[in-house]
Formats: sequence, structure tokens, C-alpha cells
Amino acid sequence: MELQEYIGNRYDGQFKKFILDEVNNVSQQSHIREITSIKEYLGKNQHKVNTRPNETFNGKEVEVERVTLNYAKTIIHFGVNFLLGKNPVQLSGKENVVKELNRTYKKGKYHKIDYKILNDLIRYGETFEYVYVKDGKIFSQIIDPSEAFPVYDPETNEMLAFIQYYHSDYTDFYVVFTEDIVYKYNNSQGEDIQLVNQRPNNTGLPIHYKTENESDSTRGYSELNDYIEIIDSMEHLLSKAVDGYYRHIMGTPVIIGQNLTNADIPKHGNGIGLRLDDDGDFKYVTNPFSHQAFKELYGTLKNALGDISSMPNVLLNGGSTISNVGDVAIESIFYLSLIKANLNSKYLQDGFEVRLDKIRSVLDMQGIVFDDDDYEATQFVFSPNMPKDDKQLVEIIDKLKGIGAISTETILDNVSFIDKVSEMERLANEGVNGEVNED
Repeated sequence: MELQEYIGNRYDGQFKKFILDEVNNVSQQSHIREITSIKEYLGKNQHKVNTRPNETFNGKEVEVERVTLNYAKTIIHFGVNFLLGKNPVQLSGKENVVKELNRTYKKGKYHKIDYKILNDLIRYGETFEYVYVKDGKIFSQIIDPSEAFPVYDPETNEMLAFIQYYHSDYTDFYVVFTEDIVYKYNNSQGEDIQLVNQRPNNTGLPIHYKTENESDSTRGYSELNDYIEIIDSMEHLLSKAVDGYYRHIMGTPVIIGQNLTNADIPKHGNGIGLRLDDDGDFKYVTNPFSHQAFKELYGTLKNALGDISSMPNVLLNGGSTISNVGDVAIESIFYLSLIKANLNSKYLQDGFEVRLDKIRSVLDMQGIVFDDDDYEATQFVFSPNMPKDDKQLVEIIDKLKGIGAISTETILDNVSFIDKVSEMERLANEGVNGEVNED
């Protein structure tokens, strides 16, 4: 189905009605609310524990503890940096294609763009990238998922158009992307939206990066939904434990029998004498507080958080340390992290392939043409930031190099402390085989 047919069938061909109704669509707004709630959770500490009501103690209202744990941010930062933090995505393939694409990537600062994309992908389950040309150079704009309103064909789930909506300075802005034109509308002149600008679109619709979603194939799924309830339980348990511990220390004074002292006991008194009847008694009554039970329950929740978030417990627990551990043992510790990194790399690669097609079409218009076979040989190389024994790695590489079983480029791909791109350029200047050219 074409966009014009979609607008004609649903909105009687009225373009403005199409824009407004799509933005205000119930399913679209519901998804935006989910993303907004994640933003507020991460950015404004709007955790469930903060809704705990105050309690009454000793006849007065007492402010309860509301301990917030920002484990979600730690898990997100680990996931992003484990895959892209130290080793950005590298391109491999035919030299002429890779050289031109690397030049484009460098000018457009695409390594930073990739980092931002993965950041949004883990946080919200999706993000959008729009490739554009400015002054002959290729750049990309990342569109905030909370401003994104993609329009899909209900039969094929193919994206027909994309609307970016945001509110600023008491004005609503609508940027409508179609395959050929980008329209800009706003309501700065009144309640009705007006077209203020339009321009040709040479790169098509924005790229939709998304994770797997069991209930909606057109939207992503935020991984925070898998472990945010565990963090909520940890926060409630810790907050109640802190309250209970202070109550345990303070206790409640109880007098048994007839009090012969004609005075009330001050609530904040200390060292006060009491005169009791013969069968009277005085004591502090406290609820029992099981430190061991708390430790076991809290530890179980924390271990579950590590398993579900695919973050190694040795990192999540902070105080745990590992030493004298071989590469095989380290890989077993980071096994779930590697599985998650592989999934994230697949989500990224789906979008990167579309991005390269758009870059290729722009380069083609600029007179830089690639052969189909050369272009299709291009691959994306991901290098997760696994802890490695660099000394052992260098020894293995040296043996492989000695028998001619490994290339210089492969060596640079596997040595994390060397920048491959700059080092390849230096080697090319020194000589084909990496030896200094004395001629």
C-alpha cells in the first residue's frame, strides 16, 4: 500500500487530519507513555518506593525511608560499554569500499552515533536514525523515541511515513518524513497547524532500530521491563529494613503494673527514675529483626537481577573480586553478557545494513560508485570488551604470525589496546608488510 492510498482510505485524503490523528492515536500515545515513564524512572528517580506512605509511630507521623537503587543505570551503562565502549564497530571487506565508508564514518562521527543508538536501544527498546546530506557530507540525526510516530501499512507492517512530534515554547511542531519529501508543520500562527517548510528527501524514511517484541512486531521492547520489578522489591525491602532497624534500636517503653510516680514519662527523656508497685515491671518491647533472613532475601533478589540483566554478579556485587583466572573461566563468568551482546549486535546490524544502503545511494549521486560484489562483501565487526590476558594473547599471535597463519589486519582486530584504523594507515606509510621502508 502506498502512503497516498493509506491517507485516502483512512483520512479521506486530508493530509493534516492524517498528521494529527496519527499522533493522537491511542496505541501511539500508549507507547509514548511507556517511553516517558522510563525517562522519568531513569532521569527523575520516580521509583515505586517513593510512593510509600508515611507511618504513625508513638502518636506522631513519621517520615519513612525511601531508598532508591539506581541499578538500572549501572546495567545500561555496562551493556553499552561492554559492546561499544572500548572497541567501536569496524568495517571489513573490499579495500576500496571500506576506505570510502571509513572516510564517511569519520566525517559523520558515526562511532558516537552508534553509541547513542545502542544507548537508546537498551533503554527504550528502539530508536530512529535519519541519514541526511549537508554541504556534500553525510550525517545522521538520532530522533528521540518519545517524539517518534512511525506509520505502518496494517497488512505488511512496512513503514509508509514517519512523524516527529515535539512541543517547544508553547508551540507544537510536526516533521513529516515521506520517501520523497520532508514537511514541517507547526501551530505558531493559531490552533490549526500550517505548513512552514518542505524540502526534497534524498535518503528516504528514518531507520528503525528495535529489539524483539513478542506482542508488537512494529515496536521494540525495553529490557528494563524484565528487571525493574526486582529493583522495586529490593528498594522496598531495604527501605522497610532500615525503618525496622531503627524501631528495633528505639523500642517501645512498656510499664506493667501500677505506676506510683505521679508523672508522665517524657518521650525523649533519658535516665528518668520510675517508682513501681511490688508486682510492677518496666521494659522496652521490640519486634525481632532477623539480619540473616534479610541478607538471604536481599541476596537472592540481587542474584536474580544479575541473571536476568545478564550482568556478571562479580561486577554487580561490587565487593567481589577475581584473580588468577584463565580466559576460559572469565568467558564462563561473562557468558550471559556475551549472549546479550550478540543479540544487541544483531539488532544494530539490521539497522546498519539499511544505513549503508542509504550512504551508498548518496555516494552514487556524488559519482562514487561501488561494484555490487565489492559492496556486498562489507561486514560489521563487533569486539565486546571482554577481560583478556594481553600477555597470553600476544604470545599466541606471535606464534601464528611465525607460521604465516594470521594477517596484520586480523591481529589488529584482536588487540584491544591498538587503534586499528590509525595503525593500518601507519603501516601503509611504512610499507606493505608493516616494515619500515628505507628507500
